Amino acid sequence: MNLTWTDIYSIYSISIHLGVRMRHNHTIHDRLLGLLAASPKGLRAPELRALLPAPISQPSLSRRLQELRARGLVTIEGKARATRYHALLPGQLPVLRSRRLHQAVALRLAQHPELRAQARTRLSQLRQVNPHGRLYHDRWAELLAGPLPRLLRKLTEDSEDADTLRKESPFTALVDRNTRRRIFEQVGG
Repeated sequence: MNLTWTDIYSIYSISIHLGVRMRHNHTIHDRLLGLLAASPKGLRAPELRALLPAPISQPSLSRRLQELRARGLVTIEGKARATRYHALLPGQLPVLRSRRLHQAVALRLAQHPELRAQARTRLSQLRQVNPHGRLYHDRWAELLAGPLPRLLRKLTEDSEDADTLRKESPFTALVDRNTRRRIFEQVGG
């Protein structure tokens, strides 16, 4: 294969251009992921644009966020202007969904405190089928016996402790099928 200097220059120019462009995308991706990781409640696109040090157009930002979603690093919650973006560390999508499910439970419990009886029944069932979850079951029993505001705070709390506690929750039976489907659609992968 005989290459002319023009061919070599063209290949070199293209490789330099693509290399710079790929590094630029990588830098933007890193910045976006950093901003999202620092915002547990997620960010909307205008908030991201305002926080980025260099200006970026809305179409470019949308492309970058789509690229990150395709790689499984970002997920969305909501639709249209209400869309919030969340950084996904490995295993974080189920945690986010669980938090949203428990927020729905907290709303129901605030309106119908008598539903705590159903949660107590479910907790008894969980104790029988999973004796190794005793530590979590005891904490839920304590919260169910205590004041309602304390229980609601723990259900919706954004902490590692609450995330761990929600893994062995007696409240999932209080979420109806339509609410569960809506939450799973809103917090997409």
